[in-house]
Amino acid sequence: MRTESKTAQLITKLIRETAKGNVMWEVVDAPRALNAETEQSVPLYLQTEYKGKTLGVFDLRTKYFTDVDEWYWSEGVGFCIVDDRGRVVWESREASPALLDLFNTAREQASGIDDILDDLIGD
Repeated sequence: MRTESKTAQLITKLIRETAKGNVMWEVVDAPRALNAETEQSVPLYLQTEYKGKTLGVFDLRTKYFTDVDEWYWSEGVGFCIVDDRGRVVWESREASPALLDLFNTAREQASGIDDILDDLIGD
C-alpha cells in the first residue's frame, strides 16, 4: 500500500477518534524545522500523542516569489510525525479535504470553542 493511501486512512481515523473525544489535541510551538530558515510560516501547530507517536497538524503559509522582490503568500495545511527529540521525521502537505477537516476538527477541540460559545450565549 502506498504511503499516500496509508496517510489518508490515518487522517480519516484521527478525524473519527478526535470527534469521539478519544484523541486530544493541544496548541504547542511548531517544531523548529517547520519555521527555521525557510520561506514559510506555521502560525498554528496542533499536536497529539496517538499510539505512542507524536503527530502534528498545522496551518502552513508559504512565500512564493514571482520575481526577485515580488512575492505572495499561499496558505495550506500540513501533517507530520515528530520524534521524541522534537524533529519532524515525516511530513505531508498533500492538499485534501480530509486533511483540512482534521485540522479544523483538531483546532476546534484544542481551542475549547464549544465551551467558550456556550458560556457566552448562556444566561
